[in-house]
Amino acid sequence: MRDWLIKDFHWKAFSLLMAVGIWLTVRREAEPSAAQALNITENTYGNVPVLAISANTNVRAVQLEPQSVKVMVSGPSETMDNLNASQVHAFVNLTDLGPVQNLPQDVEISLPPGATVVDVEPPQVAVTIPKQP
Repeated sequence: MRDWLIKDFHWKAFSLLMAVGIWLTVRREAEPSAAQALNITENTYGNVPVLAISANTNVRAVQLEPQSVKVMVSGPSETMDNLNASQVHAFVNLTDLGPVQNLPQDVEISLPPGATVVDVEPPQVAVTIPKQP
């Protein structure tokens, strides 16, 4: 009886380790991914208007090109189901800029808590600030 355990012990131990490794691999692949477990969904909002924000520049005369962007947002299903286009805000910060022509500025996105920006198309807009008389 003892012979069946001791004979070829190295091969038996190797086989047991391989079986455990295969079992762990199959188990890990069968589990849902983190995105599926959290029910992460994505929404795309087109034609989100870009606003110019500045503390010291008159932004009424500022020209932005393009004037709207497409924003892809992700988050938990509960957050995304309640998120609508009016809660997605795109803006460029023009604080401390002088009179320039076609200066590219990064578009920043403001979202409610729980939502995350995935992509912004285009990521920059051209800003034209007229010279002060």
